[in-house]
Amino acid sequence: MIAEGEQVLIQKANVFRLVKVERRKKIFTEKLQFFLDNAIGLPLGSKFEVRNKQLFQVPHDSGVDQVPSEAEVDTDKNNEKIQDDNRSQKLTKEDLKEMAKQGAKGEEIIEQLVQNNANFKEKTSFSQAKYLRKKGKKYLNYITILRPTLRLLCNMYMAKSPSKICHLRVDTLSQMLTVGNIHAHSKVIVVDSCQGLVLGAVMERMAGLGTLVQVYHGDFPFRHVYDAFNFPASFDETMLPFPMNQLNCLHSPQSIKDGLQHDESAVTSNGEESTGLDVMKDTEPNVEDQKVEVTPEDSISAPRTDLSFAEGVSDSKEKNESSTTAKASSSDTEVNMEREGDLPTEAPNADGSTRKRPPWKEYKKDPARLERQRERKERIEQARTVLQQGNMDGLLIACKFHPSPLVEALLPCLAPSRTFAVYCQHREPLVDCYTRLRGRGGVLNLQLTETWLRNFQVLPGRSRPDMQMSGTGGYLLSGITVAMETETTSSTTEPPMKKVKLETD
Repeated sequence: MIAEGEQVLIQKANVFRLVKVERRKKIFTEKLQFFLDNAIGLPLGSKFEVRNKQLFQVPHDSGVDQVPSEAEVDTDKNNEKIQDDNRSQKLTKEDLKEMAKQGAKGEEIIEQLVQNNANFKEKTSFSQAKYLRKKGKKYLNYITILRPTLRLLCNMYMAKSPSKICHLRVDTLSQMLTVGNIHAHSKVIVVDSCQGLVLGAVMERMAGLGTLVQVYHGDFPFRHVYDAFNFPASFDETMLPFPMNQLNCLHSPQSIKDGLQHDESAVTSNGEESTGLDVMKDTEPNVEDQKVEVTPEDSISAPRTDLSFAEGVSDSKEKNESSTTAKASSSDTEVNMEREGDLPTEAPNADGSTRKRPPWKEYKKDPARLERQRERKERIEQARTVLQQGNMDGLLIACKFHPSPLVEALLPCLAPSRTFAVYCQHREPLVDCYTRLRGRGGVLNLQLTETWLRNFQVLPGRSRPDMQMSGTGGYLLSGITVAMETETTSSTTEPPMKKVKLETD
């Protein structure tokens, strides 16, 4: 059912849009404006007609017939004698505008266009269906409200803004889930820079059973696509967040102890909490001792050949140190002035009235805010404990950063004989990661593959590949972890027997 507060997909022709169902909220899509009030409570997949900014449910077969049947197909007929000189249509733009002002429906306008087109009857059935489909997109105001699924969400982002999901195609994503052996009651690590698309796909397969650790970049995890799946609240309890900047001290006991002490001292005795930047600076070890670098400056445009954290820092960051230091005093003054000043004094309530917000000094001491911060830190520590146990079942990485440091930091968290999959839009970073893994050992069956997909049009008399297709679906690096032989094990093994020379007379 279409429920208030949930997210749905609105389809008009081949265009999809993700919206949240709210009353008295105007929706804009494909030059249409309407409210979703009349759709609340109806089944998902219902078809509606937009009239006067309101939705009216219609049967699914409403609209013009756009696909010819087998009986209508005439393979001998062609459009060879038709001259497209823009004089076949008798109706003018003024006539069409007048019909729209008089309240004519879209079907009536299309019918008049067909009757006044001198070449319509001479066209093949395929050309007629194409003509009706083209006019239907312009004059028919039909929309369909669908439940967001993994395939629809992935195709929507690939059509509108593929860079937001790192050009991750649905067939590549399905291979990641298959290679990663994602199932219920499994423990999986996910590094996702695709708006939460991979995260939602993994949670959908796990069905809220198991443990899912999300390694995120920044102050908070970003889960825009994940929220579109409308998972119940119980699913969120199985997901544990872990910041990417703490991967450096994940396998160092002394660094972990120091980090916990700084987290506990982050909140002062008077209730004021230090900024996240200060805590981050205290918990991170020295730059020279770090071995993992995960920063947005670590571009995937060129492969890395170094292993240390210090060498991985980009040159642009070093060049900007002087300018950053020069601006530090002025920026600190601006931040202090902003924090000391009041927040916006008025904010709208649900009933339309306004309320006054407390000043910043009072807001940062709010018990509810401090409680949320305490719960967030507890869940981070739970994720740290789960990762340190080293018995995770799978690792999926699809991010915009160079994958090598992430793979080297997270592979020790996997148990032996577990699979991992790393996605990247470009091939060179994965080649570098492949070389590093082959050199360090501990993995088997390393494979670097590229998926190739072509859609086919299957219709009576005209089955053929689509005229347009995506050039690439990205590259996928997969493998299986194995337990590495320790020094004590190798020293206790017996040396190979020497060949004895046989004396002959």
